[in-house]
Amino acid sequence: MDAVSITEPANDNLDAAWAKLCDDLRSAGDLIAGDPVAADPKMRSAGYRYLLNLLNAGLEQMVFSADPEYPEVGHLQDNTKRYATESPDCLFGHATLDVKGTYRLTGTGGRARYLGLTLYDSVNLYENLDREALARRDFATAFKAATGGTLGAISNPGGITLDADGNFDVIISAESYAGNWLAMDPAATKLMIRQYFYDWENEEPYHISIERLDETGSGPIADPVVIASQVARVGEFVDGYSDYWAAMYAARSGNVNVLRTQPPVSDTYASDSGYIAYGGGSFEIADDEAVILEVSPPACHFWNIHLGDYWGQSLDYTFRQTSLNGHQATLDNGVFRAVVAHRDPGVANWLDTAGNRFIRCVYRWWLAESDDLPTPTVKVVKFSDLEQELAGVERISADKRKSVLDRRRRAVLARYQR
Repeated sequence: MDAVSITEPANDNLDAAWAKLCDDLRSAGDLIAGDPVAADPKMRSAGYRYLLNLLNAGLEQMVFSADPEYPEVGHLQDNTKRYATESPDCLFGHATLDVKGTYRLTGTGGRARYLGLTLYDSVNLYENLDREALARRDFATAFKAATGGTLGAISNPGGITLDADGNFDVIISAESYAGNWLAMDPAATKLMIRQYFYDWENEEPYHISIERLDETGSGPIADPVVIASQVARVGEFVDGYSDYWAAMYAARSGNVNVLRTQPPVSDTYASDSGYIAYGGGSFEIADDEAVILEVSPPACHFWNIHLGDYWGQSLDYTFRQTSLNGHQATLDNGVFRAVVAHRDPGVANWLDTAGNRFIRCVYRWWLAESDDLPTPTVKVVKFSDLEQELAGVERISADKRKSVLDRRRRAVLARYQR
């Protein structure tokens, strides 16, 4: 067989994969341009930026941390990969696994409020989209389907034991191990790593690395079959996620200025101790309005609340206070009261809309002691009435606000080493 007859099919497959990538990106772009809100150039530009975030995340997950033989830990989401209203308090890691493999994951030099490792059959939620539930506008069932692909977890607090210096090793394998061990499920293909931070200034991220112990080799090569698959899957990721979240958000359309708490997720979701639950909704806030949120947070290891835009990008949390967690928030006799507003209302718990009139809001109760979890109340008021509505709430000076934002910016940039 001559060289031409060998190389032509491989080249055809590579070219077809690239063409599919371009078609999928075009499809995702059509979804943005076809949304009625994208008639506004600001909304359209935010939508295209959203697709660039998805493209950045797709390259990381499908190409640069996608080799189970020579694994690397990539960033699943960070301040350059914003989608699905991801948590500003979390550094998400990702690695691809071979179910037959034995891996050692090592974390050094940090200390997070919460550390969790979860095995998945897939981290691509669009592969678990329950369109029948969405057709019924049954968001709770669709959300359960999206979060039901977890196969096992170990965490700290929980089963991960730290050494005297606060570092750790975890073995991931089918065979049991005497130390920190996460059992390899026969269906596992992906590992997600979550590091949640409460005190952004003083809690530092672990440097986390992963190595395969059962095989050694000279290093990866650019195999035509593998590359063709990766190229195609990048496009599928962008198109799949943009379609998935458009469908999920559509199931909640019309239910504005109300929040709902979903039932706790499965025991294997991200921890081996305590209840984990999410909640959220959306707000429509006119230029002269604000939203007052109020809740008594439950007894839990971690909680936060944060904002995203129409497309599901978390709002900039480096330079703006678009999120608060249980360490950052100011509570009055156990009650958290926050103001979502376009401009500074002069109270500590301001959540900045960054100029967005339509806001998505997400909150989470992490490792709660009970599954009886609260939902924040929502009250839309005129901005001019806030002083009366918040009578007795402590005020914050302009100098104090600047100091808070300066410290916030430095902490985020240090976390991501940017």
